[in-house]
Parts: sequence; C-alpha cells; structure tokens
Amino acid sequence: MRILMLAHRIPYPPETGDKVRAFHIARHLARRHEVTLAFLVDDPNDLPGVEVLTAEIGQIEFAILWKPWGLVKGIASLASGGPATLPYFGSRKLRRRITRRLAGAAYDLIYVSSSSMAPYAATHTRIPVVMDFVDVDSDKWTQYSEKSRPPLAWLYRTEGMRLRRYEGQVARWARLCILATVAEEALLKSFAPWAATAVIPNGVDLARFVPVAERASQPTLIFTGAMDYFPNVDAVTHFCRDIYPAVRRVVPAARFLIVGLNPAPGVLRLAELPGVTVTGAVLDVRPYYQQAAVCVAPLRIARGVQNKVLQAMAMGLPVVATRRASEGIDARHDHEIVVEDDAEAFGLRVIDLLRSPGKRQTLGERGRAFVEQHHSWRACLARLDGLVRSVAGDNSHLRIGQA
Repeated sequence: MRILMLAHRIPYPPETGDKVRAFHIARHLARRHEVTLAFLVDDPNDLPGVEVLTAEIGQIEFAILWKPWGLVKGIASLASGGPATLPYFGSRKLRRRITRRLAGAAYDLIYVSSSSMAPYAATHTRIPVVMDFVDVDSDKWTQYSEKSRPPLAWLYRTEGMRLRRYEGQVARWARLCILATVAEEALLKSFAPWAATAVIPNGVDLARFVPVAERASQPTLIFTGAMDYFPNVDAVTHFCRDIYPAVRRVVPAARFLIVGLNPAPGVLRLAELPGVTVTGAVLDVRPYYQQAAVCVAPLRIARGVQNKVLQAMAMGLPVVATRRASEGIDARHDHEIVVEDDAEAFGLRVIDLLRSPGKRQTLGERGRAFVEQHHSWRACLARLDGLVRSVAGDNSHLRIGQA
C-alpha cells in the first residue's frame, strides 16, 4: 500500500510530544508499506534529521517554515475571521510538492498527523484520509484563555472557537479520526458527533528509557519538555511559586531540574531561585532523569497523553502529577502514580517521596510495569495496521455519521 503521511513538524529528533508520536507512526507504517513523509522544518537545528528520516522512511518531502512570516499570516487570518493556526503552518512550496507526488503516483491513503496539516489534504479527498488529531488542539487554546489576561485571553478564546469549527469540518470528510485517549475521543464527539473515531494511545521506547541500576540518592526533582511551550512554562512557574518553597523548607537540599529546549525568559529567571537549574536544550534527557529522585508534572493546562510522564515511569522514576497531566494515562493513583491538584497536597506528596526511598522504589517499579503492559509502541500501534487497511479498502462503514 502506498501512503502519504503529513506531519506539521519534522518528527526528528523524537524528543517532544508531537514528534515522538509522528516518528513512531511513520516508522511503523514504513516497515509495512511504501510511505512518503511530508513535513515542515521550523528550526534549522533540526535539518540533520532529514537524512535520518530518509534512511528510516525512504521518500521525504519538506519545506522550511520561517516563523516570523508564519506569525504574520496567522495574525492576518485572525483579523479576517479565520483561525491563526492553519495559515501559520501553510507553505506553498510544500503544497506544490505534495500535489506533484499525488499526481505522479497512485496513493491509497493520506495519513494526517495534527489538524494543522489537514488543509494540505482537503483538496485531495478522493484519496481516503485518516486524520490523527492526537489531541483536540482547539481545547488547548481555550485552556490558554483561562490562564491569560486580556487581550491574550480574548485572542486565545477566539482561536479555540474558530479552530474547533474547522476540526468539526475535517471530521466530516476524513474517513477516520484517530485520538490519543478516550477523553480526547469524547471531546471530539461532543462537537462533531458525526466523526468516525478510534483511539491509538501514545507509547514509549522501552528499550531506550530503562530503569537505572542505582537511583540517585540526592533529593532532586525533574520536569522535562519544550520550555517555550505555554503549558510547560505555566507548570514550572506554578511549581516554583506555589509548591517548591514549601518543599525546600522541609528538605533544604532539594534541587529542581528544568530540562528542555528553548526556555522562555520567564523560565530562565527561575534559575535565580535557590536550587533551581534550567538546562536549555540537551542531547539526551536520560542522564537527567537518572539524577532525579522524583519527576513532577504540575501541569494545569494539558490534553492527551504526556510523554514526559510515560518516559519517567519507564525509567522507574516515581511521578507526582496533576489530574490533567495524568488523565490520558490509566495508571492507578497511589499505586503506579501520585495525582494531586492542590498545591499544598502536591508539595506534601513530593516531600513524602523525597524522604522515603522505599516508597520511591515501589512506586517506580510499579510505574515501569504499567508502562510495559500498556504503553509499549508495539502494543499501541498493533491496531493501526487494520485501521489503515480498512480505510484504504472497503471503508464505507467508516463514513460520516457512523460512530
């Protein structure tokens, strides 16, 4: 089967959430089918990944995305009544290359990763389309509005409403809509009940993220992720302001590692606090997990599966998370993960784990076992093969109006 897969960012290196999922799905499909992978590159530092993906996938099409021009197009779209997200990821060059590919060969399926890439497939719906929403992006913008002040609150709320309308339209012509969690599936169905849906959860590379033989004895906490991403910036700011001081009062030697690329100015300022380290981009996040005693995920804005949580659990690291950070993962509270929303309670659970090596070890071992059972990529993607074959073949039962 010949498949065109579209990704809104180059899925290599697979370190951030959107890239991790797209990379593993592309590689999985390429091992079974003839795949052309098309994507945008918005960071020149990622260009070496093109060679890696060519070796892994085979056929590649890409275009460079200049962020300032994307922002201009997005603002213009907002002003004219449309969403900003779609024109931001628009590229005439990539569109031409995709059109040329589709004209030059008979493709059986278009697999779209992220609603941002749906416009590239919208004019080619004679070919069956699988829309992997991953998460319902419109809801993230709505959450942003709840944590922001005017005029940003209005802009974010407007973007959420406009993008939601577009997601509903995509769900009408896509033959199948894939979500990362049951909660995301229910959210899409709440405003697009006509969508044909399936759930494919995120996985974790269990061969790469493995427990260390000896866990660090220092009271070190860790948070990982792209540190210019609003939910992550909000999470570490909230932790440092509302939780970490209480932890330090009881455990004065406690350290907090904030690990991830492109730290925003507000995140960089957190390094001025006692015990806080902001690393910026790192070649490999695993040595930092190995330094840590506890992983914290104090996210107040989140959708879907948090890869940072899965990775920490895979490495046998106990995790304290908010409900939103854990809702895409069916781990049991106080058995495989600790879940607290209240800042004071969150801090008390972190303190308890820092002072209890036995509890840390037990929770970490249970977390690893949970991930092995439910979130290996092999298990997560086992259902994908049947779905894409069904959509590319006799897909009448997946058409709109059929849930």
